[in-house]
Amino acid sequence: MRITDYFYLSFASLSERKGRTIGAIIGVIIAVVALSMALGIGESFQAVFKEELGKSLAANSVYVVGSSLTDVDLMYFREIPGVKDVFGVALRSALIVDPSGSKSVMIVAMDPDKIPIYLGLNSLDDLLVEGLGAPEGLGVIVGSDIWRDPQTGDKLRNIGESLTLTIKGRSSRQFTVFIAGLAKSVGGFRGPTFNPDIMIFMDPEAFFTYVSRRKVYTFAVVVIEDVGMLEYIETELRALAPPGARVFSPIAMVQQVNVFVSSLQMILALISSVGIGVTALWVFDSMTISVVHRTREIGILKAIGFKSIDILLLFLMEAIYISLIGSFIGIGISLILANTFAIPVFRYRMKAMITPTIILLSIVLPTLANLVASIIPAKKAASLDPVRALRYE
Repeated sequence: MRITDYFYLSFASLSERKGRTIGAIIGVIIAVVALSMALGIGESFQAVFKEELGKSLAANSVYVVGSSLTDVDLMYFREIPGVKDVFGVALRSALIVDPSGSKSVMIVAMDPDKIPIYLGLNSLDDLLVEGLGAPEGLGVIVGSDIWRDPQTGDKLRNIGESLTLTIKGRSSRQFTVFIAGLAKSVGGFRGPTFNPDIMIFMDPEAFFTYVSRRKVYTFAVVVIEDVGMLEYIETELRALAPPGARVFSPIAMVQQVNVFVSSLQMILALISSVGIGVTALWVFDSMTISVVHRTREIGILKAIGFKSIDILLLFLMEAIYISLIGSFIGIGISLILANTFAIPVFRYRMKAMITPTIILLSIVLPTLANLVASIIPAKKAASLDPVRALRYE
């Protein structure tokens, strides 16, 4: 029998029992949409995390966090093979007064040439909206939420204005700086000590004169030449860092998040696969009833020369039809949903990323499940004795 005959006869059989066929197809559609959207959200989260982390932290760097890092520690770090550059970053929280009241800000001191590396930018010009040059003396660069209202966007401060800072601590003290540069809003993740929009970038010499009496850094940024040496450099840094210091890298963070998201995707996929299992049971039930109802038809087909393998393939082809029709419609709906709706996660709105791999899985899994579910009734139909089948009432 020609392959086109299998397609024609299978389609004709499905057309005769439209109710059950449509029900099975709808089940496949729901299962495919649930599966593809669950996997797509996971893909989107991974992509957003990696992109935003790249905006916040230098991807080819390792961070050594400790409250008492000195220039001597930085010197030792520079001697590690594979290290391209090392610089220290000192942080101190402070308060400023604006029309809405007191606001917490973060004073950041580092070599001005290293600010772009710290923020994941190409140059200092990419940071500035107004102003020229780097922080010098008591001239500072202020983040976007400091010089403008975060809610309305109205400008609150201008270049050259003075800004009084209140240093938090056991004994609060005040000193005044002047604004030398206005920074644009920088993308990336936000945290208690990392929000570029509330940072005040200050010259290190002025910082260690007016803010901190001890020249120690909150953390050090170690820029590496080759990502392949990351594990070795992290090991060396842990050996050289002061007691209690922590060593981490953005690359390791991405890897850990990828493992977590992959596990989450697997769980979501398993939950979504319940729909595939329910649809497979529907197909099994539909095929079993179909075999009973078509017993005489099967007998006639065998009497006119159809072999058992032909009958088996006819029933399996019906399962493939149901799976493919439902899968393609489900993928189409998923693509529409992915391009239309976004899910709010923290301050991001993520759209599901339907990749070719997800499309392939969403087609293959329902098809395999329905084929497995239809094997038993298909074998039963193929094994019917033609004489007894013709006598069936």
